[in-house]
Amino acid sequence: MQSRDRFLKAARCQNNDRPPVWLMRQAGRSLPEYRALREQHDFLEMLTTEKLITEISLQPWRRFHMDAVIVFADILLLPWKMGMDLQFIDGVGPKFSHLIESEEDLNKLKNIEPEKDLPFLLNALRMIRQETEKPLTPTLSHKGRGREDGNPALLGFAGSPWTVASYIMSDARDDSVVKQVLERLTEETIVYLNAQVEAGVDALQIFDSWGGNLSPQDYALWSAPYIKEIISALKPTGVPVILYVKESGPLLEQMVSTGCDVLSVGWETPLAEVKKFKKVIQGNLDPDILLKATPEEIRSATKKMLEEMQDYPGYIANLGHGVLPKTPVENIAAFVETVKTK
Repeated sequence: MQSRDRFLKAARCQNNDRPPVWLMRQAGRSLPEYRALREQHDFLEMLTTEKLITEISLQPWRRFHMDAVIVFADILLLPWKMGMDLQFIDGVGPKFSHLIESEEDLNKLKNIEPEKDLPFLLNALRMIRQETEKPLTPTLSHKGRGREDGNPALLGFAGSPWTVASYIMSDARDDSVVKQVLERLTEETIVYLNAQVEAGVDALQIFDSWGGNLSPQDYALWSAPYIKEIISALKPTGVPVILYVKESGPLLEQMVSTGCDVLSVGWETPLAEVKKFKKVIQGNLDPDILLKATPEEIRSATKKMLEEMQDYPGYIANLGHGVLPKTPVENIAAFVETVKTK
C-alpha cells in the first residue's frame, strides 16, 4: 500500500496496514539541510518563495520517507495577508507592529484573495504534489525507499481562530471585540483552507496550539464553535480535517464536538482516554523523548505506543507536539523506522 492510501485509510478509520507516520514540524531546524538554507535566506523569504517552500517541505520526506508531507508555512501568514505588519525577529519570533485593540482596527483588515495574496503557497502545494507523484528512480530506491513509500499524502494547515487571535490581539480589548475577531478569522480561514484543497491537499490540520490554555467551559465558548464552523464549511470537499491541541486532556469532548475527523493530542493525554471517543487518533510520543533519549530508548517508547494502538484502524503515528530544534537526526530516524517496521 502506498503512503497516501495508507494515510487516507487511517484518517477514515479503515486502515488494516501499519499506521501511517509523519511528524509535526518535521521540516525545520532539526535538519542540517534546512539550516544550510536558513543561513542563505531570511525566514519570511523562505515562507514566501515557492521553490524554497517546496524544497523545505520535501526535505524530511526525502530523508525519512514519512507517509505525509506537510507544506512549510506559518499560521500567521493569514493575518499578515489580511494587512497586519508581520516581522520574524531572530531569537524573538513573530512580532506585529500593531495589535488589534478595537473594532476600528479590525475593519482596516482586508479579505484575502488566495490566488492573488498567497500564490507562493498554492503554487508550492502544486509543485510538491508534482514532485511526490514522480515515478520512483533506482537511486531513490537505493536509499531505502521502497514502493510502499511512494506518493505521500499532502497536508495543508491553518491556525485555529482562537490561536491566531492570541497573536494578533492586544490585551486592551473587550469580549465583543474578541468575538468579532474570531468571527472574521473564521470566515478568512474557510477561504484559505478551501484554496489549499483546490491546490491539491489530501488532508488539513487545524493547529489550536493555544487552545489548551482555556478551561473546558471557555474552550466551548471561545474556540470550539469557530472550529466547528470551519469544519462544517469544509465537509463538502471530502478532505479529512485533523484538529490538534497540545494540552488536550481536559478538552477531548469539546474537540469531538467540532466534528473533526482526527483528534491529534498532546503527549500528556493518555491514548487510552482518547480511544473512548471512537475517533481517528493522531499522536502522541513526547518530543522531549525524541530530543534526549537514545535511539534504542526511542524505539522502545515507540513500540510501547504502537502496542497500545495495535489493530486500531484509525491511528496515525506522530508526536504530541512539534519536533524540537536540536533533535538528533538519528533519533527522528529511529522513531520513523520503528513505526514502519513494527
